[in-house]
Amino acid sequence: MNVELFSTAQTHFKGNLHTHSTISDGMRDPKEIADAYRKKGYDFLAFTEHYTFTWLQELNQPDFLILPGIEAGCSAPGPYQIHHVVGIGGADIQTEHFQNFDHSQLHGTTGAQTVVDTLQEQGYLSIYCHPVWSRQSFAEIAQLERFQAIEVYNHNCYLEDHTGHASYYWDAFLRQGTRIWAVATDDSHQKAEDFGGGWVVVNAPSLTVEAINQALLQGSFYSSNGPAIEAYGVKDGKVYVRCSPAVSIHFVAFERRGGSFHATGDRLLTEATHTLHGDEKYVRIEVVDERGRTAWSNPIFF
Repeated sequence: MNVELFSTAQTHFKGNLHTHSTISDGMRDPKEIADAYRKKGYDFLAFTEHYTFTWLQELNQPDFLILPGIEAGCSAPGPYQIHHVVGIGGADIQTEHFQNFDHSQLHGTTGAQTVVDTLQEQGYLSIYCHPVWSRQSFAEIAQLERFQAIEVYNHNCYLEDHTGHASYYWDAFLRQGTRIWAVATDDSHQKAEDFGGGWVVVNAPSLTVEAINQALLQGSFYSSNGPAIEAYGVKDGKVYVRCSPAVSIHFVAFERRGGSFHATGDRLLTEATHTLHGDEKYVRIEVVDERGRTAWSNPIFF
């Protein structure tokens, strides 16, 4: 198996998949938000308003794309528990602006599964959001099916109350055989400086809704809240990564099958290679910079 899963040598685009505006509970209007992301060098943005299908195509620019989006969910049994799922639409979405999602009869894990299934039926890619902030144990969501990704990092939750990191949940799903990607997002509400803290970089042939959505479905991207990944893949029985300067590079599989590399002295790492044992179900890569920020590759499945 020789394959390169991502490379900046190919056409690539940076974007945020979780954003709110004054359409729901954000503090700024959509145009102001879109302008802020474009100025930060982003190529695409999804407005994922609560329970409202939103596709603000009038904000598109030749070098900046708005994706169709929504955030839906339902309550859960425990105190302060909730399920939230972001949906990112493809080019064939046929919904009108501001069409509401009725969640009034949904509750608990069964309700969350209905949210995922409804988004799938509507043609959306579904992302399970901020499980730590939602106060979900893994056991409570372990049986969820058919969603494509989980938020490994949510910047707003990190800034708000340090509940933004969720790699444990991602690995728990992967270890039980659930094949999902992970995304880093802002979940921007503009109550703090929450622009540009979590993003994805996708390999896609063009900056179109269809191409970006397809790249997300295929996992042709990495996520980050700081470092950059230049390329990663498998060659001659080894997993490799090239990246921006890092203090640590981790190849995550499971105990005794993963491996970590750490910088020594003043010399930072910009690449690493890990030899496969042959019985791995998956390997994913984490690149950690001097500030403790992380870039996450998607899993390489075997």
